[in-house]
Amino acid sequence: MSFLAPLFRLCLRGLLALGLVVFALAGQGPTAQAQSQPVQFSGLTLTSDSMSVVPFATVLVKNRFKGTVSDLKGFFSMVLLPGDSLVFSAVGYRASTFVMPQQLDEEFYSVLVPMERDTIDLPTALVYPWPSKEAFRQEFLALELKDDATSIARRNLEKELLVQLASAMSMDASENQKLYMQKVIAQTYYAGGQQPFAQFGGPNAFPIPSTLLSPGAWTKFFQALRRGDFRRKD
Repeated sequence: MSFLAPLFRLCLRGLLALGLVVFALAGQGPTAQAQSQPVQFSGLTLTSDSMSVVPFATVLVKNRFKGTVSDLKGFFSMVLLPGDSLVFSAVGYRASTFVMPQQLDEEFYSVLVPMERDTIDLPTALVYPWPSKEAFRQEFLALELKDDATSIARRNLEKELLVQLASAMSMDASENQKLYMQKVIAQTYYAGGQQPFAQFGGPNAFPIPSTLLSPGAWTKFFQALRRGDFRRKD
């Protein structure tokens, strides 16, 4: 029976250790289950210096291919798990990281995410349309500049050009009608004449009365003038 005592003590230690393991697992079970519960994560992306809104910032969950984008007012909201690591990035700002706490008492979690401005100074880049000065010289010499509106207007208003255009321009309907009426009036007024009317020389000449150079006609005219034939009779 002496060998039973050590065996009994060994079995008792094993049962005690098994009980401790079961008790530990039972105590950690609710905590682990609580830590795996999803959390509604929301917040605002703001500048770190003036706390102004940073719109359209990218919120990315590492190693999970999941993310979202903040709206125009910098607000974002998504479902995460405790322990998730996030990266916030935006154009003109440095990327910042945030890690969700492992133990959370509530199903909602809100944060303000400050983002630091990132200014990048680029060297000056000079862009030339020609590869060399010699190529520019050749292109400039071969360039044909068009006249501007002022140069065209001055050229069109030159006196020699206006005279040439006026001489080559035919009369319109109004001018033809005026000339015809003058011809009819002159022919009627000077009917019976033989010499051409000098004012309308050429093919448009009108006859003038032959009595204009007659001494007898002038004598009769002065006699009538003395008699008062041309006086106004009221």
